[in-house]
Amino acid sequence: MSDTRFVAASVVLGLAFLLRVAGQAAQRWWAFGFLPSQDAWQGSSLPFPALLGVQVVILVIISAATLRMRAGRSLFGGRWARPIAWFGALYFAAMAARLVIGILGDAGAFGGDSFAAGKWFTAYLPTSFHLVLALEVMVFTAY
Repeated sequence: MSDTRFVAASVVLGLAFLLRVAGQAAQRWWAFGFLPSQDAWQGSSLPFPALLGVQVVILVIISAATLRMRAGRSLFGGRWARPIAWFGALYFAAMAARLVIGILGDAGAFGGDSFAAGKWFTAYLPTSFHLVLALEVMVFTAY
């Protein structure tokens, strides 16, 4: 993949995450009817102000890394690329498993009172954006 395609992939993933952050904030402060409920955006017990702060930091990191890629500059030293690539792959696999377990749990595959019925497994919107972030990490390490 050329540098341009890495940058384009990073921009698309970064914009998807930005829309998630903006959508959650908009729903929190103005409660738009066309957006999922506030509860659907929340996948953890982290208070919204802390979550928003972490999300802004993530967006800054994505922006800085994308600008470095656009300039043709390296993102990681040689010894960091492989461990971060493994982290990205494991992160993606864990979130994909979380999504599949939640969907199967909702379908009754594990019985009515199984662990898969818990909020963490059935928080589909946050899980899908964790997949976006995992893909972003993989784009960074592939670059």
